Amino acid sequence: MKIKQIPEDFIVKERIKLRFSKGNYSYFKLIKKDWNTSDAIKMIAERLRVDFSFFGYAGNKDRKGVTEQVISVYKIPKERVENLNIRDIKLEFLGYGQERIHLGELEGNDFIVTVRDLNKKVKIKKTKIKNYYDEQRFGIKKNNNQVGLAILKKDFRKACELIDLEVNDNNYANALRKLNKKMLRFYIHAYQSHLFNQVLDKINKNYKKIPIIGFLTKFKDKTVERLYLRLLKNDGLILRDFIIPALKEAGSEGGEREVYLHLTKLKVKWDNDELNEGKLKAVVSFNLNKGEYATVVIKSLFGKGI
Repeated sequence: MKIKQIPEDFIVKERIKLRFSKGNYSYFKLIKKDWNTSDAIKMIAERLRVDFSFFGYAGNKDRKGVTEQVISVYKIPKERVENLNIRDIKLEFLGYGQERIHLGELEGNDFIVTVRDLNKKVKIKKTKIKNYYDEQRFGIKKNNNQVGLAILKKDFRKACELIDLEVNDNNYANALRKLNKKMLRFYIHAYQSHLFNQVLDKINKNYKKIPIIGFLTKFKDKTVERLYLRLLKNDGLILRDFIIPALKEAGSEGGEREVYLHLTKLKVKWDNDELNEGKLKAVVSFNLNKGEYATVVIKSLFGKGI
């Protein structure tokens, strides 16, 4: 069983509402292949010779796939953007508006995922699927959560070593400050996601939402509180450690996350697999809310041996 054997096996289209009007922001549909969102925008910014901060986007899309999402561009003539020629990146002008697009403002994503190298058809039925963060959250080295833990423990030296960050004059905090703020927060979020997954593993079906832990977390359930505080204790942390005076922008007040995915419009089409002789493929289409992982759906429907 294989997914993402070729980029076209994983197609993602973002759902987002835009308010069009006269304004300083231009909105473009970014269509990309074999680029993650931040690297694609960094390349666009580099070619335009402007700062990364001129751009806004609502969600991070994977590198392995063909994805569509909307980005906002501040005070750059649309012709300059349209005329860019970057491999596997296409930009389509949508219109103007008064507002920057911020992370989290999307409604959700529509997916078409091709699952390949299957020996036989399996019965696909829609069931409740727990809303885990999947491995993409933890990076190529699968250690983003360890970087986040090091930052929370104020062990900035270890955090820098884990990400091979260049450090001058042994000022590890300053080296971390030079990271993109979104990336710095992402390491903390990865640690929060790691804890969330462990708690989600241990709770039953009676929950709708549970906390993403942070310094303002107020527990509504004793079982969830006990699980979280035990995990924090094992890592040598308390809730207040999510306040990081030396890196204020990385601190996190926490939040909540649904226990189950919002899986809708599930359809499956079977066919012969043209890339793997004698095998079958399943083309699976479905919609998810923002922050939910298509790979979690596929693993649940077909089994985890992907």
